[in-house]
Order: sequence, then structure tokens, then C-alpha cells
Amino acid sequence: MANSGKEKIYLATAGAVALASALAFGWLAWSNTRGPDGPVAQVTLAPDPYVPTATDAPTVKTELWSQPVAQGRGRDWVYDTFTPPEIFYNARSKHFTVKPPIGVSEDVTPEEPFGLELVTVRPEPFRLQLIGYVGGEGDWRGTFQNVATGEVFLAAAGRRVPNLALSIKALDVRSADIALAQSMTTRQRVATAVVHDERTNRDVTLTHRERRFTGGVSAFVAPPGESATREIREGETFKMGGASYRVEKITLAPPAIEITKESPTLSQPDRRTLTPREADESAPTSEPPTP
Repeated sequence: MANSGKEKIYLATAGAVALASALAFGWLAWSNTRGPDGPVAQVTLAPDPYVPTATDAPTVKTELWSQPVAQGRGRDWVYDTFTPPEIFYNARSKHFTVKPPIGVSEDVTPEEPFGLELVTVRPEPFRLQLIGYVGGEGDWRGTFQNVATGEVFLAAAGRRVPNLALSIKALDVRSADIALAQSMTTRQRVATAVVHDERTNRDVTLTHRERRFTGGVSAFVAPPGESATREIREGETFKMGGASYRVEKITLAPPAIEITKESPTLSQPDRRTLTPREADESAPTSEPPTP
């Protein structure tokens, strides 16, 4: 009986809540259907007929991006906004080459022949070489060669060579063990000369078995198809065919030069890496000759 009384209370409470909700929502619905308070404003129409009009399009400023310029390594090293050049590695010359993006470098300036080829790169020999000897014990004379002129002359210790700014301080011939390639060691006479270099104030040792080099390198270049060469050195600037060339770098291994060309017909310098146009088998090496 107690449970039955509680259920009746719950049902009566729920009914009361439902009745209150119905009355509240009914009042809100009635309030929204009522018209606005006060007089309704009158709408006055314009006497002129409606004419549709179109607004002007906004002004858009258009700018064209300038053509990409070549990088410092040369005219073909051009990087477009979304198209870099195709870069290739030459295993023979151990240098990188590029193919510029299509329609970029060709549109900037027409291709102009570089006008120069690398013939060979050689180590720079010392300006005096000892190529042989004559005489006997206590009266040795060396056979020397002036590299610049090709002159060959005999000289003993104490001789000064004024046109080369050199003095021969000592000359001696002694037996020494010589290791031959793919053979046993033999004992041979070797001529040795100590030469004082007045330009550097240093002593230089020469032997008749091998050429003496300065440690520097020089390159020989020529116009395409020509055999007459010109010797150039790193940092040198020279003119050829109306253009000016500057030697940026020379490497012996692998043989190559980095050179920049400037001419009135070029809008910007043309920098390239040149490799020998053909193998040069006459280039000297630091290996001693086989007797």
C-alpha cells in the first residue's frame, strides 16, 4: 500500500510539470503571433523605375617576374623558380656540368662560342734543369738547360747564371742505389747540383735523373681548331679575339681550368670549366726517367 501511494505522488507531480510546461509554451506562442505595438511604418516607393547597375571590377596589378640570372659558375648554371638545371658529373674530368632549364638561358642571351679550348695542363718546371754531367773526379761539370730559352751549357760549381738569377754553389757526382721498375736495385752515378735562387733566397737541389718542378702549374690554351698555344697561369688576365679572359683556377689532377670570359656582346660574364680537348702524352711528370 505504501508503494502505491508513492506512485500516485510521482504521477501527480509529473502531471503538474507537464501542465506547467504546456501553459508556458502556449503563452510564448501566443506572444509571438501578436503584431508589433504602435502604428506600422508606411513604405514609400521611389517614382523612378529600377535600373540595374553593375559594379566595376577591382583593379588587379600584374607583375612579371624577372628572368633568372646565371650563377657564378657559368651561364648554364641558371636556377628558375620551379625548375633547377639538370646537373651531371663527368667521371673522367671529375667536374660537374649542367644543362639549363628549357627556355631559360636560351631566352636571356643567344649562345656565343666561348672561343677558347684547353690543350693541356703541366706542372711548372724550375727555370734551370741539370740534364747530365761530364768530367772526372774532382773536375765535374754539369750539363744544364735554361728552360725558358732551351739553351744547354756546361758549368761547374761557382758559376753564376745572371739571366736566371741563379748561382751554382756545388756540384758533385756520387754512386747511389737506384730502384728500377719491375727489376732489382742497381748502383749508378748520380749528378747533384745545389743552386742558390736569388729571387727567393733559397737553395734548390737538382739531379740529372729527374726534372725539378716549382710546385706550381700552368695551362696551355688555344682558339678552337688552332694548334698554336698560349701559356697561362692562375690569376692571369689576357685578351683574345676581342674578349677578355681571367684564369680563376688551374688543377693538374684532373687536368682542368676554371676561366671567366667577358666581352661587349655578353650581358654577364661567362664562367666555364674546361678540360683538355685531347689527351696530351707529352706532358712531363715528376717520375724519374728510366736509364
